[in-house]
Amino acid sequence: MVPMSNAISIKGTREGLTITLGSGDIEILLQDLAQHLATQGAFFRGGTVALQVGERAMKEGELARINGLLAENEMILRTVVSTNAATQQAAGSLGLRTVDQQPAQDAGAVPSSTPPPQVQASPPMHVTPRSQQESSRGMLIHHLVRSGQVIRHTGHVVVIGDVNAGAEIFAGGDVVIWGRLHGTVHAGAMGNNQAVVCALELAPLQLRIGDLVARPEESERTLGKKGPRKPGPEIASVRDAMIIVEPWERLPRGG
Repeated sequence: MVPMSNAISIKGTREGLTITLGSGDIEILLQDLAQHLATQGAFFRGGTVALQVGERAMKEGELARINGLLAENEMILRTVVSTNAATQQAAGSLGLRTVDQQPAQDAGAVPSSTPPPQVQASPPMHVTPRSQQESSRGMLIHHLVRSGQVIRHTGHVVVIGDVNAGAEIFAGGDVVIWGRLHGTVHAGAMGNNQAVVCALELAPLQLRIGDLVARPEESERTLGKKGPRKPGPEIASVRDAMIIVEPWERLPRGG
């Protein structure tokens, strides 16, 4: 689950995403949601959304704004989960499905009480967001990741092969490339600055860890030392609020 404030959260499920709106002023909540999607929206792109609002009374215009905000980030609002009759009516007028509560067995698999809207689905991704229990599981890719391919996973991602320029990897955890990394990688994409990126050849087009982006002028520094980087396996991590790169010579041993 991705906490954004005391009143909003995003949770991955087997069927997509659940965005929960808690108490508080709706304008503040929408600003909070917009800010989060602006920074982390790429991780959720292509997902379908169930909006859970509980007893909150929402107007048609407010739901339409959320729908538009999600659409801007290539996400589809599929269902509104609410016990409020006015909210259900507003959602129905927009062609959205409505239910009274999230089924306990799977928060994303919500049944329909109104016909689903006709929407143009985004191109399928390699993976979809998983439940919190599954989010720590790793994903193994045993092939070359070509230009134009996008990999998204809520846990760790391991690639046995090269990642070409133009390819993108978004991971909630670490990213390990047993090959050459020339594409774009975002490790810790759900706000985890403790994540790392490892590769036998670390030469990404762009490298992000958590909410930090590696700048080209910093890529030649390792642990604060100046001078050119030596060829060979390297690991990128966050120290002192900066992404650093150092030789991947020793692996930490469990105690």
